[in-house]
Amino acid sequence: MQKLNPSFINHGTAKLLTHLKPLFEEPFFEQQPPVTLLPVEPLFQRQLFLKMAIDQQREVFVQLMPATAAGYPINVRGTIKAFDEQRYLLTHQNQTYFFTIQQLRYIAG
Repeated sequence: MQKLNPSFINHGTAKLLTHLKPLFEEPFFEQQPPVTLLPVEPLFQRQLFLKMAIDQQREVFVQLMPATAAGYPINVRGTIKAFDEQRYLLTHQNQTYFFTIQQLRYIAG
């Protein structure tokens, strides 16, 4: 049986740890700065822009208010589809949001 040199093991472990250490120092969920609230657009304007975004299948920027008091406003970019008469579906890559017209604070294309 061959005996391993302890200094080789320690050196290899130290080298591996120097590469892995930065991965564990970064927080898994970064604290994002609070969202700056944009002005609430009039209802007719939100409805018009929403209809245009759905018809043209264009990517839009929206600010959504939370459905409950436990949430917080978010800024999202993506494409919108009508889910039913009162709810909409916004998708971007692997994120999906359901929202109503009352939750929609701002929309821009």
